[in-house]
Amino acid sequence: MSARHRFRLSLSVLSVLSAFSSMAAEPMDRSQIEAQKLLLQTERDEIATRYTLEARLCWQRFRVNDCLQTARAQRRQALGPIDKQEQALRAAQRALMVIERQERLQAKQPDGKEPDAKEPVAKQPDVNEPQSKELDVKAPRDARP
Repeated sequence: MSARHRFRLSLSVLSVLSAFSSMAAEPMDRSQIEAQKLLLQTERDEIATRYTLEARLCWQRFRVNDCLQTARAQRRQALGPIDKQEQALRAAQRALMVIERQERLQAKQPDGKEPDAKEPVAKQPDVNEPQSKELDVKAPRDARP
């Protein structure tokens, strides 16, 4: 990897990291998440293009496999931080979906009731408590007239 590529990669990673540091301070909305996804996808495409060019150059060398392994290792190393950032974005997106769902449920509740508040249920008679009413017991079939 040339020094120019490393410099461009480090600049792009720093810009993404600074964006994610601001993410911790305030929740992101859908447009911010989509913008970050597009940025990460652009970086991922740049890395893939760089790997393709390096792999083509490897085929012109005598030690092709060693060169390809080096190119793959560089690609994995460059994609590592991007994968972590994408995981963080997916987590933020899931959290946003949960918040939006809770807001929709609260909006559906009449009179501002909590969605988790359950209505009181009528008490079921306990099997172990003696019944105050007499039970209608039928006589056995043998004793019937």
